[in-house]
Amino acid sequence: MGLNNKIALVIGADEMPGSSIAIELARAGAKVVVEGSAGVQEKVLRTVEKFGGDALPIRGDMSIETDVRHVVDNIEAILGEVDIVVNVYPTRSVDRLIEETSYDQWDQTHGNKIRATFLCCKALIPSMKRRGYGQIISIGSSQLVGQNSGQTAITASEYGIIGLNNALAKELAGTGIQVLYMSPIDHIAYTQKEPFCISANGPDSFAKSVVLSTEQNLIG
Repeated sequence: MGLNNKIALVIGADEMPGSSIAIELARAGAKVVVEGSAGVQEKVLRTVEKFGGDALPIRGDMSIETDVRHVVDNIEAILGEVDIVVNVYPTRSVDRLIEETSYDQWDQTHGNKIRATFLCCKALIPSMKRRGYGQIISIGSSQLVGQNSGQTAITASEYGIIGLNNALAKELAGTGIQVLYMSPIDHIAYTQKEPFCISANGPDSFAKSVVLSTEQNLIG
């Protein structure tokens, strides 16, 4: 198995495609840490157990720094250092015109996903740098954003994630850490290398594509 004994943290496995990605990573041999609601965690664990995979449920608000540190400390104590982090942190669409959007709604839609990605990267990158290996994967929204009025907040959030990943890829060039952005909409993966197209139809197929690209970019 291409990801045998690699430790993968899936943030936001509450809904598709996060739960499918966690299952496919475990199927590929990774030890998967599943962050999400208890109900979804249980379903993922049951599925993984059926094919003899390895999964660990963990809870925390990944947009809060102390929670992120607690989660990372627990993972390292139980399994070891994280090799792969997949951020599928859910983006809640407000679907309101900007003058009707409250600060709290904007912050929940725009801030949480970007903040969760930032905090997890900040917590995990030092150990990845030290080992000269790591993968940071962000999954874009399954929604078509910016196509209709009332999508200002979610569109800003999605483009913010793309910008963060592009900047992070440049910042981490030469460290052995791969940075990847993937979207179920266009099925295009962006890394430090040239963009490449992947074929995906449905969440399960997309999840397999995420694992395939992870294996293709494996370093170390």
